Amino acid sequence: MLKRALRKLWHSPTFTTWGSLAVRLLSVLALLPVVLVRFSPAEVAVWQLLSALFLLGLMLDYGLAPTFTRLLSFARAGMAPADMQRVSGQGSPPAAGPAGASGQAAASVRAVFATMLWLYPRLAWAVVALLAVLGTWALQRPIEQVAAPGEAWLAWGVVLLSFQVALWGNCYIAALQGMDRIAPLRRWEIVFGLAQLLSSLIVLALGAGLLELLATYQIWAVIAVVRSRWLLKRLHPELSAVPPHAQPEVLAAARSPAWRSIVGVLCSHGVIQLSGVYYSQILPAAQVASWLLALRLAMVVSQFSQAPLYTKLPWLAQAHAGGRRDEVVAAAARGMRLSHGVFALGALGAAWLAPPLLAAVHSQTDFVPAAVFAMLAVAFFAERLGAMHIQLYSLTNHVVWHVANGTTAAIVVVVTLVLGPRLGLMAFPLAMLLGTLGFYVPFALRHSRRAFALRLVRFERGASLPAALLLVLGLGGAVLWQTR
Repeated sequence: MLKRALRKLWHSPTFTTWGSLAVRLLSVLALLPVVLVRFSPAEVAVWQLLSALFLLGLMLDYGLAPTFTRLLSFARAGMAPADMQRVSGQGSPPAAGPAGASGQAAASVRAVFATMLWLYPRLAWAVVALLAVLGTWALQRPIEQVAAPGEAWLAWGVVLLSFQVALWGNCYIAALQGMDRIAPLRRWEIVFGLAQLLSSLIVLALGAGLLELLATYQIWAVIAVVRSRWLLKRLHPELSAVPPHAQPEVLAAARSPAWRSIVGVLCSHGVIQLSGVYYSQILPAAQVASWLLALRLAMVVSQFSQAPLYTKLPWLAQAHAGGRRDEVVAAAARGMRLSHGVFALGALGAAWLAPPLLAAVHSQTDFVPAAVFAMLAVAFFAERLGAMHIQLYSLTNHVVWHVANGTTAAIVVVVTLVLGPRLGLMAFPLAMLLGTLGFYVPFALRHSRRAFALRLVRFERGASLPAALLLVLGLGGAVLWQTR
């Protein structure tokens, strides 16, 4: 029985995704304290900003990859590229061509993957050029505050080079997800994540500075591209001979959801990452470092909580394409309930444990005030609620991320700019909560309700309410405890 349970976990997309995210969390818990003790607040701020800019660039793929993952799922269900632009989910998939369902599926998969191979390198070059200009401007003031600005600029060059390779290689990760090979992909991510953490700790023990640490950390992003390419070739050798080629029908099916998704991601996660850049221009380096630390913890918890639903998206897309709406709704409810619970527990762990742990390791960087992190955690919980309903609606391949996230981002930016000089670190969490509850969540719920005939009160009573109550009560207790 134990062997069967272990085998089930070994092949579970959710469990292996949690393992991959747990390694990222371990990296924060193990590497970050050493950095906080060894580096000055100004160096910590630059290190965090470099990481934020790297993630900001990759967020373009956070919009593109789900689109191609969804198209590959449609293709595996036997759907031709010409039929992928809008999937109602109210009936059976379009009939396969003369070669039969399996032949149509294989041809569709090759067409989608060929387009991915053609598109990703071009996207990588365009984004790295944009990031080089905007990132260099954003880093000028923070780098001026470190003791060795020359090394900090070299570190920025290392980040740009590794980013270009990583974004190009993300086409293989998206392909593995679309082919529902999530579990083996995540298992390898666990191995490489541990190697990345171990090598970084070793160079720090040897007295490495900011440049050496960044170079060691980022080289694994480059190696991961080779790993993902090899894994796809091993699991799907039929795709190894596919040449890069832009298939017009695939581009037509991907164009609208892709650009809408990219705009949506930039307006949500992009604005969140840019909060550190904004604070770096108006606040002292010590407060910026504290904010970026809290933001990183909140984002790790948010990413960790996504696994129960997001790992099911390829299967949900296939089920929706086959018209199995009741199965989709039931599976989505289970995934959301577990995701909200995981987020609540993770956020409470960060709120209660981060301040005493930082004090125990004698960190030079303090944690943000308890009320600031509580507001940030509630805002992220609301964002998760809306985002999961947006993902559910996106199974139709009608993407509305640009409207949902764009409008929310406008609210967040305006409120932050107005309140920033008065409230400091509290301005962005409050703005994020107002924008999310004021527009994002109602917009997302309305769309998913119409597409899947949801009874929202009944649905959310089981999916989000218990975790929301736990989160609010636990955060309230943390604020009272730390401010007494």
